[in-house]
Amino acid sequence: MFKFLEKFLEKKKIFIIYRIGNAIGDQVCMSAIIEKIYEQKNYKSIVITNYPEIFYNNPNVLKIININKYSKFFQKKIISILKRLKKKNKYVEEFRFQGAFEEFLRKTKLKISLIEIHSYHFDLQLNLKNAKPKIYFSNDEIEKYEKKFNNIKNFAIIQPQGKITYTPNKEWGFDKYQKVVDLTKNEIRWVQVGLSQDKLLKNVIDLRGKTDLRELFYLVKKANFVLSNEGLLNHIAAGVETKSFVIFSGFSNIELAKYDTTIPIVREPQIKCAPCWLLEKCPINKKCLEEILPEKVVNFLKLYIYGN
Repeated sequence: MFKFLEKFLEKKKIFIIYRIGNAIGDQVCMSAIIEKIYEQKNYKSIVITNYPEIFYNNPNVLKIININKYSKFFQKKIISILKRLKKKNKYVEEFRFQGAFEEFLRKTKLKISLIEIHSYHFDLQLNLKNAKPKIYFSNDEIEKYEKKFNNIKNFAIIQPQGKITYTPNKEWGFDKYQKVVDLTKNEIRWVQVGLSQDKLLKNVIDLRGKTDLRELFYLVKKANFVLSNEGLLNHIAAGVETKSFVIFSGFSNIELAKYDTTIPIVREPQIKCAPCWLLEKCPINKKCLEEILPEKVVNFLKLYIYGN
């Protein structure tokens, strides 16, 4: 059965790739692999995911299987079958490092991207230099979103809070973001995105919890630039070719999430314990972030806006 399936996928030039879980940014990164598989191997992908909207309109996707449509019982069965298949078939892969990648990178000191680390175990050899996500829109979508957001023009997106369930060590701090807004409110029209329960900045347009994922993609695409902690927005910005100012902590190497659209803002010189890869609370109060001042971030923004 396994050999038959492998030969079938090889003959039809089909690659099956899957990722299930709450890490939306990782699944946005999975779109980069789909792009490279088609560019370098001429294989289209069957994508199995719980965030199907990431892959809508992608010409390199043959089919999207939304696992959310199935009961928890059948989801477990599907994942079990996929895990068995990927052990026997080089055209079936899970886009997830097989183990704790933080510990692996701590030991090896490799400076590679999230895209590379999650496909590190793939049998299919791919050149992932400069790989980045890719998000596609239909003309109908663009027309619909232009009408919905037609009163928001010439703006930048800001998200002062990220996901801390993974690690609390990438958060620059709400008050610092507020200071950036205070210093630029007469020059930059800020739009805040995020969850509805996120704390609201003053002097911003509030879109917290008011967009679905596709609408967020569109807004990032239309924005002049994005300012956020290292995380989801940076991956989205890369996927729609929007500049992204990213406050990098010492949690990881900047190479983990640096695209040609990314402008990293880091402590200089970086603290000696970086990258720490600590999932638990930092024991020295995140000195890698505390010493990045709002004024420094504002200087980066103004240099981008006004040039030299």
